[in-house]
Amino acid sequence: MKHVDFIVYLFFSAWFVFLSSSCDEAGQPNNKDAIKIGATLDFTGPNAVYGEQVRQGIELALDEINNSGGVNRRPLIVKYQDSKSNPKEAVANAQRFISIENIKILIGEISSNATAAMIPVVEQNDAFLFAPASSSPSLTNISKNFARNWPSDVAEAGAAANYALNQLHARNAAIIYVNSDYGIGLKNKFSEIFTKNEGEIVVAEKYGEGETDFKTILLKIKNLQPDVIYLAGNPKEMGRCIKQLREIGITAKVISNTGFLQEDCLNVAGAAAEGVIIPTPSYNPGEDSDNDTMASFYRNFKARYGKEPTMVNANAYDAIYLIKEAIEHNNGVVDPLQIAKYIRNRKNFQGAAGVVSFTEGDVEVDIKFKTIKNGNLTDL
Repeated sequence: MKHVDFIVYLFFSAWFVFLSSSCDEAGQPNNKDAIKIGATLDFTGPNAVYGEQVRQGIELALDEINNSGGVNRRPLIVKYQDSKSNPKEAVANAQRFISIENIKILIGEISSNATAAMIPVVEQNDAFLFAPASSSPSLTNISKNFARNWPSDVAEAGAAANYALNQLHARNAAIIYVNSDYGIGLKNKFSEIFTKNEGEIVVAEKYGEGETDFKTILLKIKNLQPDVIYLAGNPKEMGRCIKQLREIGITAKVISNTGFLQEDCLNVAGAAAEGVIIPTPSYNPGEDSDNDTMASFYRNFKARYGKEPTMVNANAYDAIYLIKEAIEHNNGVVDPLQIAKYIRNRKNFQGAAGVVSFTEGDVEVDIKFKTIKNGNLTDL
């Protein structure tokens, strides 16, 4: 090898080593002083659409924070693991983060079942778990090591029942729900409020995650002729269900849950989505918002991803900023229990999702109603 070529070889070899040592597998800063967060999310399972939205919100927040100096001059790094919404996978991911990588600040899960399964792990290891998209009522005040900024299903399902009774004047209802903590929580609350106010649940039919054929359930419901149908579940399954529901001639009003608004549902449902009513946590993104944080987030997200942000995007973004704020409040000390204590009762946090207050790890938000009208999403 010529002398000059050898020098060039050494230069590029050294440069490659530098690049490899200064970035991790996701291209993020790899600093020995970095503050590491572990995110276990669904990227390939039934809730993959939400997992990707959480990652998008996280990545935008990371870039902003690290480009402005990090947390007390320390970069934030998030490492990801796929859980497929499987509780066993989520637990294994949490154990891997804590035991092998010494990461005790965790984000996850999408599935409430998976989130609940991780609680004993974080408690046994003095870790902290933050969920931006788990909504089961069973998670309310489940642990001092846990917080979430998605509201409990209690608010959404209760609002759906009241709307059915008071606005649609329904006196009997059928429920179709996914057999998970999420679906069961929605079903139970809707049933509680509806029957408490002299309504009757004529049938409650469950289905499994990934279900594609709803005809047996729907034919049974068609024969019962309910005034209203409450459809509670995950996006893709609900898209298939509502399409088959209209194909067999059921004309009853349908009220669903926030997941119905996802593209994975609406694209499958097509014209069958027309008229479906959806109660959803109040979230009004826009660059003209009175909330400066929300307006800035909206602009930056749209510039980066080429689309409007969802509430899941916003909640994930806020999760990172809440963790950053909690560490700064603790004088830069990364103490998972102190971070949990700070976030669980943080009041009037002005974030991308709006102004929220936590009470023992839960948040309360206003519910508003939307419907699909002429193929477009419209406020009611």
